[in-house]
Amino acid sequence: MRSELPSTVRVQELQRKLYKKAKAEPKFRFYSLYDKTYRMDVLVHAFRRVKANGGTGGIDGKTCADVEAAGLPEYLEELQREMKERRYKPQPVKRVYIPKASGKKRPLGIPTVRDRIVQTAFLTVLDPIFEADFSAMSFGFRPKKNAHDAIREIYKYLNWGCLEVYDVDIEKYFETVNHSKLMKLLALRITDGQILHVIRQWLSCGYVEDGQHLQSKSGTPQGGVISPLLANIYLNPVDQAFKRRDIDSRRNGSIHIVRYGDDIVILAQRNLDVGIVLLEHYLERLGLCLNRKKTRRLRMDKGKSVDFLGFRFLHTINRKTKKRLMLVYPSPRSQQRCRGKVRILLHHRIPLSTKKQIKNLNEFLRGWVGYFRLGNASETFHDLAHFIERRVRRQIQRRKGKGGYGWYRIGCERIYGELGLFNDYRVCRI
Repeated sequence: MRSELPSTVRVQELQRKLYKKAKAEPKFRFYSLYDKTYRMDVLVHAFRRVKANGGTGGIDGKTCADVEAAGLPEYLEELQREMKERRYKPQPVKRVYIPKASGKKRPLGIPTVRDRIVQTAFLTVLDPIFEADFSAMSFGFRPKKNAHDAIREIYKYLNWGCLEVYDVDIEKYFETVNHSKLMKLLALRITDGQILHVIRQWLSCGYVEDGQHLQSKSGTPQGGVISPLLANIYLNPVDQAFKRRDIDSRRNGSIHIVRYGDDIVILAQRNLDVGIVLLEHYLERLGLCLNRKKTRRLRMDKGKSVDFLGFRFLHTINRKTKKRLMLVYPSPRSQQRCRGKVRILLHHRIPLSTKKQIKNLNEFLRGWVGYFRLGNASETFHDLAHFIERRVRRQIQRRKGKGGYGWYRIGCERIYGELGLFNDYRVCRI
């Protein structure tokens, strides 16, 4: 391998050609792809993406820094030989748990760096092929689409008068994906046997928890690089069913589906039952079940609201025009989680200086505000700013052993001047 890493231009050219071919021939099945996944430029591109994403090591404990320290060119050349000679075999993922908003814990699978590189190489080749088939109403884990696009789409339909809403929650989606049905959906576009064989290995390699290797007969591990693509492929038949039935026209009730991963909402002016029946029919065919406790149907009358991706849509009346007005702002649960994170970052028992604590706080707030500044979040930001200022004031008083508003102003002005707390609180139009 050359000492100078190859450019990503060739990788982009490969992706562009695959996308154009898939878009031009919707029924074409790609039969020779595996040799493209172990091209050196693809592997280098994959490593760069894995390194940029960060993350911890898998069951072997190795990180990207360890790989580079041992010699990246030699590492990638050995991995290329394994893939070329078809000796590559994935290792089980490391099972960890992360807290959910409901208080429960979500299982997360962390592959090794080696497996993440190969998965990213596969994603580089497969993503443009399936991207050509995905619906415009699917916004999750796709290039040039994000959560804000989904929020804008829902906001648009609500303002059009699609006030009948079906808020969908799929029961343990990532844990109940049927492997056989997923492989059949992959085979509609891919006939390369080695590609399908490796993906099957990823699905069935299992996980390690408390030192025990356990097998997984269904589901895709959350945390895997290729899992979001597989999740979109599995739910794509639902999107295509709504597209084929042509139920989004006004004469049929203007029924629309908006999906971000496994988060789904259906909006309609009328005949919402048609969309509900269609959705539940295809979910049943895919072997998925609705969480009836969290799935709900409602009409967005005055004072009614629905939450999606951390945002709340609230129906109210414009005081001047007396017309319908849809407000979009961070949901109460999102605000509560933000306050909880602030309390943790500014806890008086954390062995950090006040300056370092507020620097960490700023990093969190930039990300939080950058996501939630869409819509009508000014009042929310104003309330949170007062809450955070009180926490900072209390922290400075504890650390300095002094009280009073004058000391608070002196300390805060110095810290805010250096780190710019609250400077990025600007709301953008939806």
